[in-house]
Amino acid sequence: MESRHGAVTKRAKQFVADSWQSQANLSFFLGLQVLIAFVLPVLGFGRSDLRLYSDLGFSILLVSGVAIAWGQWRLFTFAGVISLAALAVRWIAWFRDLKPWELASDGFTVAASVAIALVLLRQIFRDGPVTSVRIQGAIAVYLLFGVGWAHAYHIVNVLRPGSFALPANPAASFGDWIYFSYSTLTTVGYGDITPVGPVARTLAMGEALTGQLYLAVLIARLVAMEIIYWQERHMRQQ
Repeated sequence: MESRHGAVTKRAKQFVADSWQSQANLSFFLGLQVLIAFVLPVLGFGRSDLRLYSDLGFSILLVSGVAIAWGQWRLFTFAGVISLAALAVRWIAWFRDLKPWELASDGFTVAASVAIALVLLRQIFRDGPVTSVRIQGAIAVYLLFGVGWAHAYHIVNVLRPGSFALPANPAASFGDWIYFSYSTLTTVGYGDITPVGPVARTLAMGEALTGQLYLAVLIARLVAMEIIYWQERHMRQQ
């Protein structure tokens, strides 16, 4: 009986590991991002309490992102510790509406975004052919950059009021920072939110460069991986 129970437990653990370590988890994570950041807000979710909605959404993303590193214990521990700290501080800040906790929440969120991005990149650049799922994972990292930079802008705006020109809404919400972040990351720059302080301008330039360099390096890396894979496959067939 015990051996049967042990075998079932082992198969269950293996199923979880295989499910999250397969490349399909990258598609799942991207789907969550699109659902939380774009689809649900259009349907009206988060209008009554944007902060609660964003905290819940980001918590789900963090848990899903850390789970992708299951089986890679060093990476899993690294991402798990940072994400757990980010979740704890973020929810403490929600119950204690004080500026120090708010800033700490933003700082840990930026760190957690970087940690999850590393987890995804580790999956994207694993050995094997370049598939559409890997490309979806790369898009997920790109979208994650936008979230991290949005929190960085919020930190600057709190510590240095007036760093951004916000003619339409001087008291910008986090949704405004997400909008500005993705506009900057894609170098669209509509101009309705403008960085005017030195730190704000430096961050904006950094994000614009990150967005362009990431795409250039990513494409080069994926093309090189695909060429190497087919060369090795051709050599094995000879």
